[in-house]
Amino acid sequence: MGAKVIRDKTPTASGPVFSPDGRANAVYLNELFDAVARETSARLFRRYRADVPLTGGLWGGSWYFADEQGYTRSRFRRLYSLVCVPQNRGLEDSANLKLMFQYYSKVLAEAFEPYGVALGEANGGDIIPYSNRRRPTLDFQMWDANKKIDYVRSFFTYNSAEWEEAYLYETVRHIKQAKEALDSRAMAEPPRLDGTAIRFQLQDTVIIYCTLEPALSEQAKAVAGPLVERIKTRFAQGIHDEDEMRALNLEAFKSGVIYGYEDAIRDDFAGEGLDITRVEEWPVERINRVPDSLKAKLIPPLKAIFKKFRDNLKAAKARE
Repeated sequence: MGAKVIRDKTPTASGPVFSPDGRANAVYLNELFDAVARETSARLFRRYRADVPLTGGLWGGSWYFADEQGYTRSRFRRLYSLVCVPQNRGLEDSANLKLMFQYYSKVLAEAFEPYGVALGEANGGDIIPYSNRRRPTLDFQMWDANKKIDYVRSFFTYNSAEWEEAYLYETVRHIKQAKEALDSRAMAEPPRLDGTAIRFQLQDTVIIYCTLEPALSEQAKAVAGPLVERIKTRFAQGIHDEDEMRALNLEAFKSGVIYGYEDAIRDDFAGEGLDITRVEEWPVERINRVPDSLKAKLIPPLKAIFKKFRDNLKAAKARE
């Protein structure tokens, strides 16, 4: 009898992740990131009998800047993934954690290779700000040697969950991070942000608003909604002027949009004894867990966005 052959699979999506002009598709990229996570799990099990059921999906809210089929309206050079990791005691061993990252990096590179993306240099294990102190979210990043994109960055968060719930949990941290530049109750003026930093800050203002819109008060919508639409319009038109971007951020700062975002989720979490301003201190079993009351408001609209993209992709394919 010959040695058993281990047959690995190259992760794929149900359609092309990039358009001919290099724009990423939210549906297919979401599928690809999940396929990468699951294939990493499969390889760890086949080789080591290690039971590490990873799942993945998009992070960052790029789908809020997409067209009707889910393609970003401009090229996004930085791609973000959210990976759910089981609270496995074996991963408390740094050697095992390093092994998981090694396999993930290999699978991720294989998945993007057909698109002319050469993911090589990697860095993993850095702690993401405002994540759980006992089991912090960990950062993993790979750079594209071909320069088609800048990099793929993945956030490894410790608790199994459906993608939508994990995304909403991470939004609590996202709000706290965005507040660093928007807390008008603690600062007389926002910090001066330049280049990529000010662009990301405006994107965060839009992404958090769009994620929480079904739960926002009418007052919060009246304050933030028009500004968010202006930011989205200028991004679609190709905004580059940093002074203009800082002026838009100053409006967000002065109008207190961040407090409307906090108000939209505070009571739901408080009802379960959780303070959104102290997410780092929550029990580890609450990682990737969102109150049912909030899931009922926010998950159906999130699912509906991707259903719309899929329906429109299917209709476009039928017309070909």
